[in-house]
Amino acid sequence: MEKKKKEKKGRKFKLPKRKQPVFNFFKKIFFGPIYRAKVESEIKVLPDKAVIASIHSAKSGPMSIAVSYPKFCAIWGHGAMLGSYRDRFKYLRNVLYIQKMHKNKFVATFKALYEAVFSIWVYKGMKMVGTYTDMRMLTTIKNSVEILDDNASIVIFPEDSSKGYFEKIQSAYSGFVVLASQYYKKRGEDVPVLPMYVSPKAKRLIVGKPRYVHELELAGHSKEQIAEIFKNDVNELYDKYIATGEEVKECVDDAPVRDRAYYGEN
Repeated sequence: MEKKKKEKKGRKFKLPKRKQPVFNFFKKIFFGPIYRAKVESEIKVLPDKAVIASIHSAKSGPMSIAVSYPKFCAIWGHGAMLGSYRDRFKYLRNVLYIQKMHKNKFVATFKALYEAVFSIWVYKGMKMVGTYTDMRMLTTIKNSVEILDDNASIVIFPEDSSKGYFEKIQSAYSGFVVLASQYYKKRGEDVPVLPMYVSPKAKRLIVGKPRYVHELELAGHSKEQIAEIFKNDVNELYDKYIATGEEVKECVDDAPVRDRAYYGEN
């Protein structure tokens, strides 16, 4: 018994699987036809490794990204979404449906009861990484570093969605900035951070030009100021393309990872 407890305690984080035949089958015949969006980019060649700061915009925003974005990526999501049935039910009913989507308690309870049954499978298929508001967030950062090490991208929704989902980000948290900053400190790589706007309603997914967190830090910006810069970048994608219906014009060739030598650092 003691041995099993030690093994459980020392269990290592498992990288998201790149091959998911069962989920991919349902993605092809069900999720894809419903949620797939047209991908448009201000970058000619999308990078494999990046931190992506995206608006959630609707309940289906993450699924739209999961079935549409052409690069392998994991997605940050509330830790309760990967918890027990009870955890998932309470999150779906109290937070998603009542708090964010403003449903009445009866409707919220009905939807949460059955969605909580299969949601864990969907969340894992979407390669979701649990996030928290306590010390467990350090583990989220650590696991996310491993995902970036695997030459994959991570999608993070920085918006404060406590009052619901809006067409533009009202205020942004800085978790994605912390991740990119920590990755540079640990690995000496300044990964591109890409602003993204996903609109399930318009069925469009817009990727904006990259910025680099370490470059912004060297310019004297705090993590809160950097989060604000990206908030404005994401909202600008809405103003330029979603609100107007204009097509995206490619602006840069690629979004390379920058190393310490790029900044003249040892």
